[in-house]
Amino acid sequence: MSTGFPSSSIELANEGFALHHLHPREKRPIGENWSDRPVLTVEQLRATHRPGYNIGVRLGEPSQVGGGYLHALDVDIRIPDLKDEAWDALAKLFPDLNIVDLPCVQSGSGGESRHLYVILDKPFRSKKLWVSEGKHRTFDKAKGRDVWHYDAEIELFGTGKQTALPTSIHPDTGQPYRWIRPFDFAVLDLGIGPFMPSAAIERLAVAEHATYEFETREPLTFGPGQLDRLLADIPDERIDDYHDWITIGQALHHQFGGSDAGFELWLTLSARSPKFDPKDRRNLLRKWRGFGKNRRKPVTLATVVEWAKDARLDAFRDAFDEEDEEPAASAADAPVSRAAEPVDEIDAIGGDEPLSAGEFDDILGGDDDDDADEEDEVDEIDALGSNKPVKGQSRAVTGDWISLLDINDEGAIKGTLHNVELLVRNDPRISGLPQLNEFTLETVQRTPPGFKANRRVGAAKQTRQLDGRIWRVKDALNGDLWSGERDAAVRSILEAPKSQGGYGVKVTDRDLREAIVLASHDSAFHPVQEYLQSLTWDGTPRVENLFRDYVGAPDDAYSRSVSRLMMVAAVTRIFEPGHKFDFAVILEGLQGKRKSTFIRALGRSWFGELDGEWSDQKQMIELMQCKWIMEIPELSGFNRGDVRSIKAFMSRTHDRARLAYAKRAAEFPRQCIFIGSTNDFNYLKDDTGARRWWPMPCALEGEIDTARLEANVDQLWAEALHLYRAMREAQPHGTLPLYLADPEACATATRLQEARRVESADDGFAGQIAEWLAQPIATGSIDGDFDNGKPRHRTETCLQELWSECFGNDPKSYNQQAAQQLGRSMALVRGWAICTVGSGKKRFPRYGQQRFYSLGGDAGFARREGLSA
Repeated sequence: MSTGFPSSSIELANEGFALHHLHPREKRPIGENWSDRPVLTVEQLRATHRPGYNIGVRLGEPSQVGGGYLHALDVDIRIPDLKDEAWDALAKLFPDLNIVDLPCVQSGSGGESRHLYVILDKPFRSKKLWVSEGKHRTFDKAKGRDVWHYDAEIELFGTGKQTALPTSIHPDTGQPYRWIRPFDFAVLDLGIGPFMPSAAIERLAVAEHATYEFETREPLTFGPGQLDRLLADIPDERIDDYHDWITIGQALHHQFGGSDAGFELWLTLSARSPKFDPKDRRNLLRKWRGFGKNRRKPVTLATVVEWAKDARLDAFRDAFDEEDEEPAASAADAPVSRAAEPVDEIDAIGGDEPLSAGEFDDILGGDDDDDADEEDEVDEIDALGSNKPVKGQSRAVTGDWISLLDINDEGAIKGTLHNVELLVRNDPRISGLPQLNEFTLETVQRTPPGFKANRRVGAAKQTRQLDGRIWRVKDALNGDLWSGERDAAVRSILEAPKSQGGYGVKVTDRDLREAIVLASHDSAFHPVQEYLQSLTWDGTPRVENLFRDYVGAPDDAYSRSVSRLMMVAAVTRIFEPGHKFDFAVILEGLQGKRKSTFIRALGRSWFGELDGEWSDQKQMIELMQCKWIMEIPELSGFNRGDVRSIKAFMSRTHDRARLAYAKRAAEFPRQCIFIGSTNDFNYLKDDTGARRWWPMPCALEGEIDTARLEANVDQLWAEALHLYRAMREAQPHGTLPLYLADPEACATATRLQEARRVESADDGFAGQIAEWLAQPIATGSIDGDFDNGKPRHRTETCLQELWSECFGNDPKSYNQQAAQQLGRSMALVRGWAICTVGSGKKRFPRYGQQRFYSLGGDAGFARREGLSA
């Protein structure tokens, strides 16, 4: 091989070809910005040439040849069978051009593609002139990935493009580019040569080239041998059916990008049909090429994957049917009450014959090592037939759910959350067993497990059951908390071999835990709602007389209203969690009246004491879980700060916190009401929150008759439910008026609340202030102390005046603490309020501008000053 610059290339350079060097065995120019560099002279080409360099020519404006500009018609025929179509298309594009006489270079690839060189009277940029209808996919070295290409294209290469010239070596084949028809420079100066008018290019539109939809869909990914197993699972009837056979061909064409390897695979599959004739290979190849012309939604192997799944599921059922030679055990043989429920034969997997090694390994069990990436949507199959998942609430198991299982290429059930959830929901031993207690928001068990019969009478290997101490329900009303032991037992069932009624599927802790939680929602229940809805009211009114009949409260509007509102509020919060109700009845009476027992009897199985830290919201939520009626014990024992915390707590309708072991914070709507108890009669220590407490004195001489209450409590709640429904019927939407509205009841409540308020230093100061304000002004001045001969009284005052003149303190000792105490006391003085008219300030002779209090508030001040109200 010559190591110098080729002599043939020297001739081209002398004729005006803008030559440059390419990397050895590549089409890539040496150096950056090659299209913008000056054209090299022959001397420069010789000086920079290195052994092995390929030679290229820059087309369009840089190559001025024969008085015009050199361009190339790139006839790129990637599918050899399309050569006639491509050359016919070129002839139609340039009917006046003698194509067979054009200088022509064949690529070193040895295919049907050609570069035809023409000289135009002005330079053009590159322009796509024609594309074939079909496409295929090949690997692009520059992009490092598979790329879809048209099967054939014709493009004008001009300014900004370059082509490799003989004697360059092709990157893939190692063969040289060669001239089929070289330039005849001897006649070029005579005007004889590959000349073409620019109008021939200008009149041509740019060829339409678009991205087909199948180009946007990536092929599926398969592990070693996985695709072969998939195709082997396709039933022969699919291949015999013409539509399905075409679908398989389209899917393989997409998967293999139209390559020969995909075509050969389609031929191999086709040979499984008796209709196949090897002599039709040429016609089949034409049909294969036609798949690349599809511009509609692509058909991918995801479709074939679904067919293979269906076939495996059919084998799944057939495996059960083959072993179902004797009837399953009768319902009378079942050890628990749920045995009478129907059990489909496909759910009993056991058998009395030992399995040979590997038998049914393709159906049950096994690791999912060859899990295909099946994220592609199946456009041809919108759903897997008409099968619908069976809710766990329905314990009658059907065969439909099996078609929903996700199985791998070996026919084994994958250990996915989807599959574990299906098994938990539909296995007759587990179906409906985990339940969601909507009152506690916990997963519980409150029924015994189901039963799965042996496949054969007297089977050597018995079907595994869920039995033992952990499945004995202790609290059928609320359910027993689901435990880790139960998880382990369910896992044992799912992972058991087929011969023992299992599924041979490996289950992770996470998937099992979440599958049980999801399944529990199908069998959700609310124990208090169930209790209330099970009651039938006998029509006798009892609710309004609750406190009169049982704690000896007066028979007045207040007692009746509070009884009704408290009971209805309790029912409302069960059916409408988080409903507003920020009041609490306080049972008053000496110790030994059985007040707490009274509250416990009302709460039935859902009574609790609120005895935690009021500021610890998480602790409060945990205390309220599974509680309907909660006692606030001995209210008088709380200090003023506690009472304010309780007031804030009472005002909430929802609580938000992240409980122990929970992954996320959650919101918990209130489902309970609160009843306080106290042995004292002075316990309201907050001056502003007394309205939340409804005092209810226990005036009985003896104890509360809690036995009679327990005998009648069901009727009390039945009536309360009736009253709630009536209120909701009258007001279908919005917040129910669960507050005192009767004037007489409101007046009684205010009187009782005021009487229960613990007197503080603020109360004492308020009394002194009120007395001082009621006295006539005495300054020693006749003009200042009398008004038309009558004693004058104060109508405005300020805190500094009170500090100095009412209490006789040194004005200099007035400070923030004094201001706060006097402000609290003034808030307790009846008839006086801080004035907000105008700036809210007034000048006092000894104290200057001060915020002030007005007799009668703003209205009194405006009236005295002649201002409009």
